[in-house]
This record gives sequence, structure tokens and C-alpha cells, in this order.
Amino acid sequence: MNKTELVNSLRENIKNEPPKTFHVDGFQRAAVLVPILLGPVGLEVLFTVRSLNLTNHPGQIAFPGGKVEQGEGVVNAARRETFEEIGLNIECGSIVGRLDDISSPAGYVATPVVAIHQKEDVLKLNPGEVSEAFRIELKELLDAEPTVEIGQRFGRDREVFTYSVGKRKIWGFTASILHNLLRILRTLYCL
Repeated sequence: MNKTELVNSLRENIKNEPPKTFHVDGFQRAAVLVPILLGPVGLEVLFTVRSLNLTNHPGQIAFPGGKVEQGEGVVNAARRETFEEIGLNIECGSIVGRLDDISSPAGYVATPVVAIHQKEDVLKLNPGEVSEAFRIELKELLDAEPTVEIGQRFGRDREVFTYSVGKRKIWGFTASILHNLLRILRTLYCL
């Protein structure tokens, strides 16, 4: 499958999977962007490492994102936060869909927004928010087998995923988003 076919298939798979949305009283609405880039071999997922100076989740691997401002939709919030954190300008036409909402221990319900960014932009990391950005090939992520533990949130059991890829450990909130994305995309690679 060439890159154009892969991008088109990715768009279709995400479009055909309607996201589950929900609300939690007292939680703020947030949005994160799941950036998928065209790499030299295939598609790659872009991750960030949160600044050690942040109050919530310092040093953790994350997707760019944050609070939805008043009067702002989740797509525009995800695009804005991505530009503010890593200097990547995601055009509206790059958005391919949304994944299931996910709650955060920090008191947010976040909507993951998936985008395929086909330009080779130089990232401009905001050091107050991001200490590093890195890419992992989508195929490598699809081949990774997560570990799963059962945790508690709001008095209910929930699965807590951890993906170990090379020297990177993706877990918790980000791993849950990644797990949902990979579940949708497995058919692209016949897994």
C-alpha cells in the first residue's frame, strides 16, 4: 500500500468509527491532537514529553493538548494547543476525525482529535510546556503488545495500558488514547 492509499484508508477507518462522548460533573472539557505524520518509510505518530516544570504530569509522554476555551470547539482547541506547544500548524483539512472521549485524573474530559499532517515542518517546542518531541512509526506501535493492569477510577475498574517501544514507555492517559487509535487502525496492516 503506497502512502496515499494508506492515508485514505486511515481517513476511512477513523470516519467509520463513531466516537463515544461523555460528560463528568465538575470536570473541564479538554482536547488533544493525535498527530500522524508522513515519515520516510510510512506513517508516524508524533508524541511530546511534558516539561518537568509543569504541575500536572511533568516528564510524561503525551499528545499536545489542553483546556477548551469558552466559545471554542474541541477541534480548534486541539489545533491551537498543538501550535502553542510544538509550533505545528494543523490545517482544518488535515483533521480526519475524533476518538472516544477519555477522562483524566487531573479533572478533564478530553476529546482526542486525529490529524494527518503531510508537511515537513520544523517543530518549535515551547520549553514551558514541552521538553522533547519524537516520532514512532505506526507499524512499530501496531506491533507493540501493551501490558494491561486493572486500576480504579470513580469507584469503577478500568484498564490501564502501558506500551514499551524502544526506550519509551507510554502509559496512562496517553496510552489509552493510543490503544483506541491502534484498535481502529489494525485492519490497515491486517493485524
